[in-house]
Amino acid sequence: MVARRSRSRGCRRWQAGLAALLLWAPGPAGADPAEDSATRTGYGLAIGYGYGVAPRENQRGRDVQDVRTLAIEPYLHRPLGEFGDGEAWYHGRLDGLLQASVLVELEPRSGTAAGGVVALRYLLGADGGTRPYAEAGIGVGDLGFDLISQDNGVSFFIHTALGVRYPVDARFSLVASLLWQHVSNANSHLPNLGIDTVGFRVGVEFR
Repeated sequence: MVARRSRSRGCRRWQAGLAALLLWAPGPAGADPAEDSATRTGYGLAIGYGYGVAPRENQRGRDVQDVRTLAIEPYLHRPLGEFGDGEAWYHGRLDGLLQASVLVELEPRSGTAAGGVVALRYLLGADGGTRPYAEAGIGVGDLGFDLISQDNGVSFFIHTALGVRYPVDARFSLVASLLWQHVSNANSHLPNLGIDTVGFRVGVEFR
């Protein structure tokens, strides 16, 4: 009886050890890393430049039009779903992004702004190749540009972008985009002409 109980305990320990090994072991050598990356949260870092524009008449000739910014944007990205059957022109993947946006004012004064942004990005095409994408995001943060035409303080960050993602390998990609960004406080405190910039971002992504 003692020997039987000992063998039973040994069997249970062996089964538990095997289960733990299977949970921690990497996938089989033949597993598709692209398939694994399609369900995993990744991270990235983008840097860029913004050039002030004046799409509204009351912005023209004001200091909001003179704004020049350096952007530093670390972010997390995660696939949310696939669309299309592989043949349709719209076949692609929707990603969710959680981004920290830090803007350094280069002109007309010196200042900073920082906020958190939630965004959606739609990547066209199949995974594993170069993919164009469209992106839109909105967030909130603090503005400290010391402008005459735009008050400092709590502000909203809105952006739209068109870009391309180029995979170097299954875990590492390069990204580049052109974007429009708007920063204002929704008239919660005045003045509030709004800061509109067009510019670019370049960055790297990992999974």
